[in-house]
Amino acid sequence: MRPMRIFVNDDRHVMAKHSAVYPTQEELEAVQNMVSHTERALKAVSDWIDEQEKVGGEQPEAEAMETAAEEENKEGG
Repeated sequence: MRPMRIFVNDDRHVMAKHSAVYPTQEELEAVQNMVSHTERALKAVSDWIDEQEKVGGEQPEAEAMETAAEEENKEGG
């Protein structure tokens, strides 16, 4: 079993590393702000896609399937 002194040194080392790599309060707030903006942007895109699907959902089913197949062929190269 390791002596207690080594555990204390390990703890000091871990705490020193933690303080060296842990972001400042300003950096944390900046990241939180970016995440918030990204979530809002993704929500807006999601809502827009839902709206487009509602509008596009009025196509007859066969025509919608043909359109999907054409788009898949374009993406596939």
